Amino acid sequence: MKLRPSRPRRGVLVFAAAVVSACATRAPAPQPAAAPAAAAAARPASWETHELLDAVLWAQTAAEHDALCRQAFVLAAERVEQALRDPRWTALPSQTGDYGSLPPAVVFDADETIIDNTGFEAEMIKENKGFDGELLREWEMAGRATALPGALEFVRFLKEKGVEPIVITNRDAPRKPAVVKNLLDLGFPVRADGSTVLLRGERKEWPDKESRRVFVSRSFRVLLLLGDDLGDFLPGVDTTVDGRRELAESHRDYWGSRWILLPNAMYGSWERALYPRDVKGDRERLRAKYDKLRGFRK
Repeated sequence: MKLRPSRPRRGVLVFAAAVVSACATRAPAPQPAAAPAAAAAARPASWETHELLDAVLWAQTAAEHDALCRQAFVLAAERVEQALRDPRWTALPSQTGDYGSLPPAVVFDADETIIDNTGFEAEMIKENKGFDGELLREWEMAGRATALPGALEFVRFLKEKGVEPIVITNRDAPRKPAVVKNLLDLGFPVRADGSTVLLRGERKEWPDKESRRVFVSRSFRVLLLLGDDLGDFLPGVDTTVDGRRELAESHRDYWGSRWILLPNAMYGSWERALYPRDVKGDRERLRAKYDKLRGFRK
């Protein structure tokens, strides 16, 4: 996916000027200048990039990304200790009744929360393509995601504390065996039967993550929610940019306390808020994104 328009390189302009001058005088170009001119002509006249390049490289290479992940899990562990001392503590605004007597659990997303999904995005960049459902299926079925920094230690800490780790992911239900195997292969102590890994479409009554969170709340006191997207914490997040901000602000006391957010600038419901739902094609989506930019000049 091309992000920026072409722009001439200085070497190409120099080469073009030399050609015009040579044609005007009908004299052969000096031999010493031929090699640099040829090299300039061989370079592309424009440079290309992919919309996801910087975000994916940041997630894959930046020490800051890894530090943010570890920081989030350190904070989460502190909050778990706090929550275990308070039987009225719950991370779900909808959880009411005698939930203090239920066994404790922590609910988190999978991709970009405890496992690294950037291999898929990186492949899209290498192949210069937009979202590809078949490529995503291949990636998820391969089970090659790795653990994010600090994630494995945190989930093992939960088990030591007698807290059930529960995964709620929007990966599609037919891929559940691959998801569970990937998590187990990495050492995450989820149940081998997959009963604590809840995927999209497993049941008709689970159309979204909120319905799965409600399902979990019937059997567990949910101490924390962890995710990389607003939808990992709240329903109704597919709205406008301002609407999303208002929704997050209305639950400001939960952030950093009962809700812990992981970094993900690559994709999510924040991106869908940038363009109309009926927009079609990468070009139209990209144009809509440019329209949302705020510069400092009028």
